[in-house]
Amino acid sequence: MNLEGGFTLIGLMDGTTINGFIRVEGTPLVQRYNKGTSQFIPDFEGLADNMKPTLVTILRDVATGEIMIPHEITYKYNGVTLTFGSDGLSTNSGMTGYFKKIDNYSATIGSQSYQLTALRVMKNLVPISGYDNDRISVSGTIEVGGQNISFNELSKDVVIQEMTGNAYDVIISDDKGGALTEAGESLICTATLYKDGVEVTDYSGYTYQWVKLLGTGDTNWGTSRTQKVTAGDIDNTLKLRCDIKSGGSVIASGFTQITDYSDPYYVDFNITGITGNAIRSGETAVVKPVARKRSDGTDGGVSNWDWSIRDNAGNTFTLSGKESGIFNAATASISYADIKRAGMGISGSVSAIIE
Repeated sequence: MNLEGGFTLIGLMDGTTINGFIRVEGTPLVQRYNKGTSQFIPDFEGLADNMKPTLVTILRDVATGEIMIPHEITYKYNGVTLTFGSDGLSTNSGMTGYFKKIDNYSATIGSQSYQLTALRVMKNLVPISGYDNDRISVSGTIEVGGQNISFNELSKDVVIQEMTGNAYDVIISDDKGGALTEAGESLICTATLYKDGVEVTDYSGYTYQWVKLLGTGDTNWGTSRTQKVTAGDIDNTLKLRCDIKSGGSVIASGFTQITDYSDPYYVDFNITGITGNAIRSGETAVVKPVARKRSDGTDGGVSNWDWSIRDNAGNTFTLSGKESGIFNAATASISYADIKRAGMGISGSVSAIIE
């Protein structure tokens, strides 16, 4: 069988493996500014609360796909732990009222509603960003078998850019919460386009290209605004990109990852040399994929993997010491110098065949 995996943070918890990601609801976590002015687009502070960027942490048991509810949760902005008052608003010096912790946020995952802790952006982030990209991260504990067990740090980039004209962003959502749990199941991905932070209502004149991001390279797929994904399309995980074009040129791209929890194997990434998923100056991350049997977590015996590496913009990227962004190896070493060349972010996919 074929097996696919993507660079996702996975924590091992006393025999329970958790797959986690941060979903942004409301408005994309992107803010642009006009140089020399205090004009920010979109104006987060002026948006209605339900349209402000809201970060929801979604955790699943990798063996079953079951949603796991965090017991305790900690948020950081650029590595600084956020503190909150009784009204839920942040109290940190220089960030007072910029964020709001919502303890009982109603999040729809698949067809069910869950009460989760969420973080909402309440004010414009450009003034505290230093006019470059920032990062919001989350860590905490989950109760497993009556014990509180820590899960590792997950993070989401805050994109800060100078305004250079009409700016577009894409959010990809689906009707199953990014997961299939039964053989034969399917879901529908939908690309939603935002112009200057406001959702587009007239989609005429736009074209679409869905792309599978595989360890063996990118493969073009559907050309509609929506894309059906079946369990048969996924070998454990499927990373997808949707390019939206106007006048034949790509104006924005969105990314998502779908996991099939009915597959008998999954990919566990052992990452050494760094803490969490952030590479700091002087560090080198060594990424080692491991094929694990979903039923008991035992090693599936894959030695080498096909790798496809991408930069922060999603373009093919060549790591130091490699001849191209697509290669076959047991591990991949990613240095801080690589991260800087890639625009301060690197992602990738791996593929293998299990006999």
